[in-house]
Amino acid sequence: MNKLKIVLLSGHICSGKSKLANRLIQEHSFYGIKTGEIIKDIIQNKGIKVNRLSLQKHGDAHDKSSNEKWILHKIMDVLGNAPTQCSNDVECIVVDSVRTYEQIKNIRNQFGISVIHIHLSASRVTLKKRFNNRRITGRESDKKIKYEEAILSRTESNVDHLYREADIFIDTDRCDEGDTFVQVAARIGLYAPPSHKCVDVIFGGQYGSEGKGQIAAYLSRNYDVLMRVGGPNAGHSVKNEKGKYVYHHLPSGCKDSQAEIIIGPGAVINSRNIVKEIEECDALDRISIDPQAMTISSKDIKNEQSVVGNVGSTGSGTGRATARKITERGKSSITLARDDIKLSPFLNSSFRKLERAYASEKKILLEGTQGSALSIHHGHHPHVTSRDTNVTGCLAEAGISVARVRRVIMVVRTYPIRVASPNDKTKTSGFLKKEISFSTVAKRSGLNRKTLKKAEKTSTTKRDRRVGEFDWEQFRHACSLNVPTDIVLTFVDYIDIKNENARRIEQLTEETLRFIETLEQVSHAPVSMISTGFGMRAIIDRRDW
Repeated sequence: MNKLKIVLLSGHICSGKSKLANRLIQEHSFYGIKTGEIIKDIIQNKGIKVNRLSLQKHGDAHDKSSNEKWILHKIMDVLGNAPTQCSNDVECIVVDSVRTYEQIKNIRNQFGISVIHIHLSASRVTLKKRFNNRRITGRESDKKIKYEEAILSRTESNVDHLYREADIFIDTDRCDEGDTFVQVAARIGLYAPPSHKCVDVIFGGQYGSEGKGQIAAYLSRNYDVLMRVGGPNAGHSVKNEKGKYVYHHLPSGCKDSQAEIIIGPGAVINSRNIVKEIEECDALDRISIDPQAMTISSKDIKNEQSVVGNVGSTGSGTGRATARKITERGKSSITLARDDIKLSPFLNSSFRKLERAYASEKKILLEGTQGSALSIHHGHHPHVTSRDTNVTGCLAEAGISVARVRRVIMVVRTYPIRVASPNDKTKTSGFLKKEISFSTVAKRSGLNRKTLKKAEKTSTTKRDRRVGEFDWEQFRHACSLNVPTDIVLTFVDYIDIKNENARRIEQLTEETLRFIETLEQVSHAPVSMISTGFGMRAIIDRRDW
């Protein structure tokens, strides 16, 4: 049986009841019962002019005719006929508002401890000021009614006495709408405790292109919320039965699940391209973009071309935009997501979306971009990206505390890669220990050399890649920085083509099993998933979670 939470609001006119009710409805999916709307419908059906005084008069009459049980009857009707579930196994109703002790008593007698009564108050000076401000923009029929008239009714004049009966009392003279909401939400248990761990982070342990996208897509069906950080300088390729798709902004499981999608405040966005991606992924009704996310200008893209040949940049403008978010603070040249009209249909606070997800016990998959060794702080500078690509950097960009993290999933490939160096032999795309050729990989594994070379193109710029022997020192560095709970090993067909047909771990070659054993020893973490090639069927899943 579902749990029940019934929130009753009381307080004088303009004490903040409706704003509080609306926040509960909008942010936590409470079912709202507006008692004023019920009385309004009764009045209109009788052909009586609706204004504040007529609502008060007929509210008093309705109390008398129903023995003050009409709100109770409405709640019972809603519970029997309307969807009221606001989180896992909890039905939530907010009543705006109750006006008498008998109304509250009748509801408490029926529902007991499921009822939470909140009383809001403020000084008469404040209430009158709010009333006069609201009267300017309110119903035409209310504009002639003075505050002194509005508080003359029996119930309005006696409403102060309800604070003695309330479970929660808040003086809104001393706090605004947001402060009131936070106090109420905390007191009625809408925030998840810090002990609730519901976030799994997946990220690359090398120089990017480890196959994170394919693994994230495989895992995506197990999650309620998908979130990605970084910018469009990283492309995550996913192959399934419908073909191949490269994600530049959205999480890699968007086409494989119907989960909520969140783009956090630390993201960097090409607004035109992300809208196209949202449409292609059929995500129009399930995506939220944080208003604080940075957008890329055409000038950012142009200015970044100068570093394409120097440090192996993709030239997407991500780095320039990231730098401008710091260096041009307060200038009109800054365009955040909240300033871009193309993004306005998707804007939503990621903080609030995540708070709701925690409270609803939803599972969240946070997807990083690029790889640990490309971190601007921990990689081989200057051949790094414009952000920290490690787990703590991903969490900071997303606005997620480390206390929420359940699993840290690090993806590594058997042969790390980097983008090819510029044609100018005096420049390089960065450090790569023990560089070899794809011809060497093909010869060792039995894979077709031409096919291998053709496949090893970068997802975003389609440039050739360099390849090297597995760098155990770099791997240990990534493990120390991130302390993974799980390792995902990809491209085991590069060790031996025979691995392509493996469906269980014991079917892998002896060399591959020895490699996996060493990974686990160095990382102190299990190799929980093994990718034998691209495609959903080409994953050996050893997870116990």
